Amino acid sequence: MSKHSAASTNKKTKTENVTRKSAGKNLHVVRHTEGWVIRSEGSTRASSRHDTQREAIETARTLAEQNAITLVIHGRDGRVRSWDSYNRDSTPARKPRKVLYPTSMPRTASKHAIKKAVSEAITEAASAAAMKHISK
Repeated sequence: MSKHSAASTNKKTKTENVTRKSAGKNLHVVRHTEGWVIRSEGSTRASSRHDTQREAIETARTLAEQNAITLVIHGRDGRVRSWDSYNRDSTPARKPRKVLYPTSMPRTASKHAIKKAVSEAITEAASAAAMKHISK
């Protein structure tokens, strides 16, 4: 086997190289002096370089899906713009929690309605007391 044929069989594509390096680590798309790069978390070296952020995100998203890891996208200022998690979890998603507070405003009565209800209750109590007194 010649050197040339051995080298050609060991040749890896850019995507395969990134996949091997980043297995199990989050991928970060960050701005670089030469464009946009994909880096594995904790690594100082870029796994791949792209001219536009869109190209870098598309490549990183494919890799994150293949490796079931998280993709972290940084903006031009270096701050985290978004996170996309591609975990292969066999457990189903959690059901949303039951709302523990009222979803609609409670119905409250106006001052007029409250006064009317109180006066009716007083009148009713007074008439009941009068009827009780008369029956004795």
